[in-house]
Amino acid sequence: MEDRSIWYLEEVNLKECFCPANGASDSYNKQPKRVYKKSEFIYFSDDTADKVFFIHEGAVKIAGYTEDGNELIKAVLRPGEIFGELAVFGVSKRTDYAQAVEDTELCILDREDVVKLMRDVDGFQAFLNRLMGQRVIYTQKRLESLLFKDAKTRVAEYVLQQAEKNGRVLADGSLLIRNYLTHQEIANFTGTSRQTVTTVLNQFRDTSLLDFDRKRIMVKDVNGLRREAN
Repeated sequence: MEDRSIWYLEEVNLKECFCPANGASDSYNKQPKRVYKKSEFIYFSDDTADKVFFIHEGAVKIAGYTEDGNELIKAVLRPGEIFGELAVFGVSKRTDYAQAVEDTELCILDREDVVKLMRDVDGFQAFLNRLMGQRVIYTQKRLESLLFKDAKTRVAEYVLQQAEKNGRVLADGSLLIRNYLTHQEIANFTGTSRQTVTTVLNQFRDTSLLDFDRKRIMVKDVNGLRREAN
């Protein structure tokens, strides 16, 4: 479960595509890396888009702001995932911001380095093309969810996606998720309020669908949660 990916508007597992290709894992390990402390910003909206980022360790939040100034979280990315790749496709300015949600180590490549990878590493350009396609699909699904689903369904959908993508299977079949986001941030991801997120999670706990604390969510009944998300 831990290597599943969707992306920023969401996630593809970079290691499955980039590291094995033509011994690229060796060059990957030699790339310069930078450590960002928890809550440190990696880039801001309107910054020049001239670099692409690969997560070596840690986790990164990609977000922006709505017209009324509220934060809208687009994704939380984990090791082996890529972000900022629009720099390769002609976008000159960032349209969102990236922030470390825990201590994070990134491999940072200039646009020209990524273009060289696209030329020299078998499958890398196809990987980026697939990434872009998946992100378009994900964006459409996120928009449909925000427009047509109620808050309870959106919260269930968020937890289910995290469980299916990153959950660790326990002996009893439950899925354990490391939770990087506060209830307010989950609200910013699902387009609802902190109070609503807390209420819904408590309802799911009362009906034995899941249990949670500040750092973890344990999904006890995946099928039951899936029904709530549909």
